[in-house]
Parts: sequence; C-alpha cells; structure tokens
Amino acid sequence: MPDSAMVSVSEVFDLARSGERDTAASVLKQEFQRLQTSEQKVQLCEWIASCFENLQDYEQAAEWYEMAGLLSLSETGSTLINALMALDKYEKALSCHEQGDDEESILKCIQIIGELKHTYAAA
Repeated sequence: MPDSAMVSVSEVFDLARSGERDTAASVLKQEFQRLQTSEQKVQLCEWIASCFENLQDYEQAAEWYEMAGLLSLSETGSTLINALMALDKYEKALSCHEQGDDEESILKCIQIIGELKHTYAAA
C-alpha cells in the first residue's frame, strides 16, 4: 500500500478507478484521522460527498453528507450555530437519498432535519 503522506487526492481516485478501492479508502481514512479539527473533517466529508455526487453515487454521497452533519453537531460553537451547520449537511444528504430512492434513509433524514429545526426554533 502506498504511503498516505505521499499520495495525492488525484492518486487516491486513480487507485479507486483502477479497482484498488480498499487501498483508496484506507488512504482517505488515514487522512481523515490525521485532521485535527472537526471543521477540517467536515470539509473533507463534504468534498468526498461532492465527489460521489458528481459520480452519481447518491447513496455514498448522502452517507458522507450525513457524516459532515454529525461532525458539525460536535463543533464547539453554540448549539444554534451547530444545528444550522448540520441542517445544511442533512438537507444535502436528503437530496441525495431522494435521487437514490432509499425510502428508509429518506425518512431517517427527514426526522433528523425536523429535530434540527426544532433545536433551531428553541434557541
């Protein structure tokens, strides 16, 4: 497996395209773990989600947007700001789930969005 410090993002996608998806996923996981702040992790999750969305792999995109939303909730800012940031990510996840037509995931996302809106309204 290549040294993750020596592998660029384009090389990771080349690995994935050439069938070495496990290696590519491992490199991305290592990069994710090296990130220090939730904000950096959120940005990486959103970037990965956007890549999957561009590949029209909407379920994978939705999962990464949900991860970004979950990480947004763990930010050290106010509850209101965290809820607003997470709401945006979960709305993107919902849009992807709708394109992927996964009814259970759609309902789960709608429930989370409702809870976030409730948090927003209560703040």
